[in-house]
Amino acid sequence: MGKLEDKKKQKKEALLTSAFQLFTEKGIDNTSVAEIVNCAKMAKGTFYLYFKDKYEIQDCLIAQQANGIFEIANQKLNQWLSKERFFSFEECVIFLVDCIIDQLARNPSLLRFISKNLSWGVFSNIRFTKMDNQNYMDVFDAILEKSEKQYRQKELMIYMIVELVNATCYNVILDHMPVSLEELKKELYPTIQGILHQFEAA
Repeated sequence: MGKLEDKKKQKKEALLTSAFQLFTEKGIDNTSVAEIVNCAKMAKGTFYLYFKDKYEIQDCLIAQQANGIFEIANQKLNQWLSKERFFSFEECVIFLVDCIIDQLARNPSLLRFISKNLSWGVFSNIRFTKMDNQNYMDVFDAILEKSEKQYRQKELMIYMIVELVNATCYNVILDHMPVSLEELKKELYPTIQGILHQFEAA
């Protein structure tokens, strides 16, 4: 059973790798299931053992890629926190956002893929495999437990921050317009702090 499961995992990973390559090169609308299986060197029927259609593999890829980005950012955050005696929730959120933006800036094709396809429904259901299967709110709640502040409508607050970062970074990273990334950060981070202040519980 061990070898069989390993083979299944390898086939699924090969399909995911091929789909990601094609989606980032051509876009999902211009990619067929036949092209994905050809790229992965598999029979077309094998695809349907793992995925219902190309949109299901797309959602799986988005979750996988977003998972990896967030896990790296959270790992760096924990390393930073281990060296700091005092920190605020605001500082932690800005640190996470900065790590995520820098990762996307180094991989524009990943930004293009995620930004065009990441819906709130997909994002809010992501479970971070290397973080005890937590979701995004579990991570922020863990940080908040160490903070003295309380926030209302936390999910809406995070939603607004995610959408703001996604919308403002896309053109800046890909086209360097209308400003540089560093110029954007100087305005973006105080705006995020403003959103956090707005949702502070009285």
